Amino acid sequence: MIGPRVWAVVDLDSVRHNVRVVRARVGPGVAIAAVVKADAYGHGAVAVSRAMLDAGTDLLAVGDSGEAIELRESGVTAPILILGATVEREVDDVIHHRITPTVHSQDRVRMLDLRARRHGVRLAVHVKVDTGLGRLGVQHESAVALIREVVQSENLRLEGVSTHFAESASEDPAYTREQHRRFLEVLSLLEVEGIRPRYRHAANTAAIFGYPETHHDMVRPGAALYGLDPGCLDRHGVHLAPVLSLCSQVAYLKNVPEGASISYGRSHRTSAATRIATLPIGYNDGVPFQWQGTLEVLVRGRRAPLVGRVTMDYVMVDVGEVPGVRIGDRVTFIGRDGEESIRAEEVAARVGTIAYALTCGLGRRVRRMFHESGRTAAGGPEGAAGPAETGP
Repeated sequence: MIGPRVWAVVDLDSVRHNVRVVRARVGPGVAIAAVVKADAYGHGAVAVSRAMLDAGTDLLAVGDSGEAIELRESGVTAPILILGATVEREVDDVIHHRITPTVHSQDRVRMLDLRARRHGVRLAVHVKVDTGLGRLGVQHESAVALIREVVQSENLRLEGVSTHFAESASEDPAYTREQHRRFLEVLSLLEVEGIRPRYRHAANTAAIFGYPETHHDMVRPGAALYGLDPGCLDRHGVHLAPVLSLCSQVAYLKNVPEGASISYGRSHRTSAATRIATLPIGYNDGVPFQWQGTLEVLVRGRRAPLVGRVTMDYVMVDVGEVPGVRIGDRVTFIGRDGEESIRAEEVAARVGTIAYALTCGLGRRVRRMFHESGRTAAGGPEGAAGPAETGP
């Protein structure tokens, strides 16, 4: 075997390129909060965060306190914003590590105020306003009262007010514009009271490129930084660099006759004599069970179909039309091999999901390999780049 049984190459130079694309779109006066939640969408949060900060992002945004603390303990000193909920038992750690929480309710505001006083600090917070997503956030009709309470508290400092769009990638702009109208109404009422937070932010990837009026003081790109399309970038003429390639290798080869059964449930029958390659990657590694019978992979620069059910540890590929296949050959699930390439968006469309659900679902056995400046390094135990080595 040529290396790990299954690995993902994360191109940090492409990450930096994508940050520059976002910066060019929003201009120098708008802060960029790089969204690195879910282990940077499965790419490896520590190494990716460092590359994003190096490329000029201003903040990092995570989903919960555990993700933020991981970054702090790896040596990241940049501002970190928690986009999601912070539960009570996490608050002391959040304050200790100088992490900024987002609040959604009066109860959380009062609890954070009390804890901040115990720590002897004035804690910066953001307030999220629900303008129509229906997930987290104070209802927009009640937002001004909650924000006023934050401003009047002794131990909290209002740093930001935000909202989140429900369908900004849609071709129909009506609902996004209505959400933005509600957000602007809240901001206008705050202005009347002399309240203007440092950061007013609403725009995710789709809104960054489709709704420039939503940029305000800060934007929150997620998918764009990983070269992933939420479903609208082509029509906006945006071209990003793919960041992640997912690869395995041929572990076993065998010749089979016509009518041979392949995988559980005899889910594939060969229509002619052919050659089957077994690959040491399965749904435990993040290959969706639905891939069976729908997808192709790249072997020696050519497309070859997956056959039979995806199993926990293995998949099978018909390589009968690919000459010269050998044990140890690289197999590309997402990425480029020679003149052929398979993008995550193609895979997602075939199995009925979204591209970043694929990258977020990569399992623990998938070894991250970080590539930059012509060198590839294996990920360490916290996802940081380790000693340089020859890439697979």
